[in-house]
Amino acid sequence: MAMADVTGTGPGKDGGARGQGWSRRIEEALEKDRFVLHAQRIVDVASGETTRHELFLRMSNGGLIPAGEFVITAEETGSIREIDRWVLGRAVEIAAAGHPVDLNLSVRSADAELLQRMRGEVRETGANPGHLVLELSEEQLVKGLATGEGFVRGASELGCRIALDGYIQGGRGSALLKGLPIDFVKLGAPFVNGLADDGRRRRKARNAAAKAHESGQKVIAQGVEDLITLQLLPELGVDEAQGYALGRPEPVESVFNGRA
Repeated sequence: MAMADVTGTGPGKDGGARGQGWSRRIEEALEKDRFVLHAQRIVDVASGETTRHELFLRMSNGGLIPAGEFVITAEETGSIREIDRWVLGRAVEIAAAGHPVDLNLSVRSADAELLQRMRGEVRETGANPGHLVLELSEEQLVKGLATGEGFVRGASELGCRIALDGYIQGGRGSALLKGLPIDFVKLGAPFVNGLADDGRRRRKARNAAAKAHESGQKVIAQGVEDLITLQLLPELGVDEAQGYALGRPEPVESVFNGRA
């Protein structure tokens, strides 16, 4: 999906008509190539160097519409599969130009067909699969483990890296870290928001990072909005960070100097 900076609520409680409206707009955007990608840098907190960029999806329709506005409908109607195929194709092209990227995929799309498509596109473009980090939601992966596990293992065998998004310390998510070839854990708002003023939250983030490291994963803090939070991350065991404190998402063409 490439859409971690989602806003909005999708169809919402009055979902019927709104959902149908979004369904038509999604179909039109796919037919008329009205999807675009923005990229936000991910940095190593120790060195400050940019390690990769995460890709975010936008719909171009009289303005740029963030994925959060339509992703629920896309999941419900199944059009998320076609969206994810489009995003993956663009991500492979960017990786083939030498730019490491993260992209968010729905577990609904993460099946044998998408894995085969990815293998073919990597082979055809000559992209380094190590330049692709595939982000999957912990919640979705737990629910869809029957198909998601095969995709994760196949992508890892190809040479891609896997990130677990929406990490919640404990429960079945911890079992995923030990049982699957996962390379990164992403800590979101429950761990990151208010770190500077909340000692309890800092302990929570430190414990989560330690657990991830014990299982062999690096830790990414997302949604880092200020420099004070950024400066706290190394002592909490966080390896990488992204957020407005480090730069907003920008069109891929400008981020990669037209070479994407």
